[in-house]
Amino acid sequence: MKNQEKKKENLVTRPPIVVVLGHVNHGKTTLLDYIRKTKVAEKEAGNITQHIGAYEIEFQGQKITFIDTPGHEAFSKIRSRGAKAADIAILVIAADESVKPQTLESWEHIKQAGIPFIIALTKIDKPGANPEKVKKDLADKGILVEGWGGDVPWVKVSAKTGEGIEDLLEMILLVAEMEELRADIKKPASGIVIESHLDPRRGHTASLIIQEGTLHRGDKIKAGKVTGKVKILEDFSGRPISEATVSAPVRVIGFTDLPQVGEQFFCGEFSSDASSGERSKDFSQEIGDSKSSLIIPTIIKVDVYSSLEALLTIMESLAKEKKCLFKIIRGKVGDLSEEDLKLRAPHNTLIVLFRVKKKPETKNILLRNPDIIIVEGEVIYELQDKIEEVIEKYFVSPALEKVKGKLEVIALFNPIKGQQLVGGKVLQGSVAVKNKVKIIRADKEIGEGKIVNLQSQKVDVKEVKEGQECGVLLESPVKIEQGDFIVAVERQK
Repeated sequence: MKNQEKKKENLVTRPPIVVVLGHVNHGKTTLLDYIRKTKVAEKEAGNITQHIGAYEIEFQGQKITFIDTPGHEAFSKIRSRGAKAADIAILVIAADESVKPQTLESWEHIKQAGIPFIIALTKIDKPGANPEKVKKDLADKGILVEGWGGDVPWVKVSAKTGEGIEDLLEMILLVAEMEELRADIKKPASGIVIESHLDPRRGHTASLIIQEGTLHRGDKIKAGKVTGKVKILEDFSGRPISEATVSAPVRVIGFTDLPQVGEQFFCGEFSSDASSGERSKDFSQEIGDSKSSLIIPTIIKVDVYSSLEALLTIMESLAKEKKCLFKIIRGKVGDLSEEDLKLRAPHNTLIVLFRVKKKPETKNILLRNPDIIIVEGEVIYELQDKIEEVIEKYFVSPALEKVKGKLEVIALFNPIKGQQLVGGKVLQGSVAVKNKVKIIRADKEIGEGKIVNLQSQKVDVKEVKEGQECGVLLESPVKIEQGDFIVAVERQK
């Protein structure tokens, strides 16, 4: 009985941990940027958050921790982790766009986490803002807000003018009070790993949210199979600190290897067999149709583990679309190294670099090996487009060309702007409107074009066959000359 009373005495009211969820470009990061007055939006490529960040603010004398999550569909796992680490969710919906796919997906994560949520209607200052439509669309999906037969609180906000921001923060504190959030600050610290990466200067680095107890510099720490000692402890802004307590987002340097994102961490004494650590995760797997004849050897290097998750999600989607198989030789955190290049396939190999660099040692290898195809970028959906282009250009079998017909140019007429009008005779097969064509001069291909219109005996026709003369309206950047040949081709995979 006395022990139970002692445990209750150690419990203190703790700050709420708030996750911000919603569709891409609905204003999540801009909203947080306004709240904490630090230009986080400018630090992200394309103003798009691409992995979790956690930030702490103070409002009315009370602290609130925010977890920011990316809205792009590839980051579903990160949003799920963010919801599981939080006490309260803010579901951000742009008042001018209403409910979108990742809005509903975010709501599913909130339901699975079993946490209360508040709807923040952003961009209410925009001309197309329509809060009533948003509330109706939510009701159609079974989300009933206050005033529409439900109890989900909602607040209209503008990160541009600041309207409604204080109302939102007050609502967070009110919900937190109702949740009666309490924790024991005298316990050894425990919580969740929300991000990890390899700092080339300082070593294995992890971002943590403390959910129980107090974390001290010098503490022994364990996350999954990875252990270590807290050599450097920093708050969310990078300021060195000696300790941190419940709900605080911190950065820890001192793990023997990179802990897995989403792992629970614990502090205390650990047995020797648990402190051996493990090698940084080196992902290798086949993604896509194992029966496909289109196999793409791939190496992925990223800045943090959550980026790797997002890229693998994209690979799965592309594999289905392109009916191909990505043979992932290596997927790992860190810059592209000579060791990575030694693993490449003996033929065309795709290397995807996301927010990392190429080490100097790779320069000569890359110059000597044109079969290494590198795609790199800072924004996830732009990288997706680049990968798709590379697949078509380097990995899909070149199109087979079937000659449909051949026409000799025997007369030139006044050109029309952007197009050319010629007269000719079909020597072989047939030519038709919309045919793709090659322009041949002195047995050499000098350009391509497209047949826009055909006339035979001054009448528009769709097709002209062998032996017939016709007028051809052609779209081509090449200036046609008398004696050239126009060859109609059909491309087949």
